[in-house]
Amino acid sequence: MKPRRNLDEDRTLNALLGWKPDSPPYPTSLVEQGNIALATPLRDLSNEQVRLLVSQGFGLEYVVPKAISILVENPLIGVTFYAGDLLTSCLNIPQQFWKENQHLWAELDGILQSLDQTVSEVGTHRPQFESAWEAWDTQGARSKKA
Repeated sequence: MKPRRNLDEDRTLNALLGWKPDSPPYPTSLVEQGNIALATPLRDLSNEQVRLLVSQGFGLEYVVPKAISILVENPLIGVTFYAGDLLTSCLNIPQQFWKENQHLWAELDGILQSLDQTVSEVGTHRPQFESAWEAWDTQGARSKKA
């Protein structure tokens, strides 16, 4: 038996939310990018569009699961501006959304706990790395390192 496709993935956020698309010209590039994302079928949204929609709070019930699936692969992915921008956008989602979608909160919390564990494990090796600098820094150049 074939797995059933999620029919929502074939639809746009405009259709799912019952919104009418805006017509060009758009007042800003952000509004234009948002309108393009809202008119894109969910399955075709780029990582950048997911980040934009999350950060603008559009259709969170549809785009947060997509964001989480991206973050599972790489929590610090930089999709538009900087490493971790998608994660930061998710962390800035209003508390009310998480209260109503506790299963998604639990998934994101699991990603954060895993990330914390990884950072902690990497941190245990930092003293060895730092000692290499101290072993060959004979002129107190540490302040120049950064």
